Amino acid sequence: MMNNQKTDSELALLLSRESQDAFKELYIRYKDKLYHYCFHFLKSEEDTNDVIQEIFIRLWEIRNFINPELSFSAFIYTMARNRILNYLRDCNVELQVKKAVYAKASLIKEEGVEAELIFSEYQQIFIDAIDKLPHQRKKIFNMSRKENLSHKEIAEQLGISVHTVQEHISESLRFIKTYFNQHSDLVLGILVLFLI
Repeated sequence: MMNNQKTDSELALLLSRESQDAFKELYIRYKDKLYHYCFHFLKSEEDTNDVIQEIFIRLWEIRNFINPELSFSAFIYTMARNRILNYLRDCNVELQVKKAVYAKASLIKEEGVEAELIFSEYQQIFIDAIDKLPHQRKKIFNMSRKENLSHKEIAEQLGISVHTVQEHISESLRFIKTYFNQHSDLVLGILVLFLI
């Protein structure tokens, strides 16, 4: 274990040189501080723990690019802030989409068979879009959307990082939205994405 009297800059330098001990020391030094910081915004113990884990996984992934001359504290809090903003943005988008989904479902129910047939066409476009994804990306997307697995669970099953899972999901959604934009009404397409 590292001497806990080492400065953040010294530990950051060692971390950039692949030191696992430096990583562990920084984890011990910052995990509780980051927990309180993140929990203040997320208000959920589970979500906070997930975000903390993602922060340190990402920190290890980019260890070779860390500049020890810059403030490590500012650096890792910036990482935390970005993860929090991404989380809150995703939650807000999901809430808005769910409201729109309920409205669309009610519309289909009111308009009857014709609307259902139109909606089924959008479902088929959605299926076609997924089929066009690269094999690994398609697998990860289906594990997320069809099996309802968390990014952490997918990462553990496939032996990859949570960040890699997030990148695959983001790229999948980007491709699917583009595909819908080319083949249908994008807004309805996004609704189908969350209804299936």
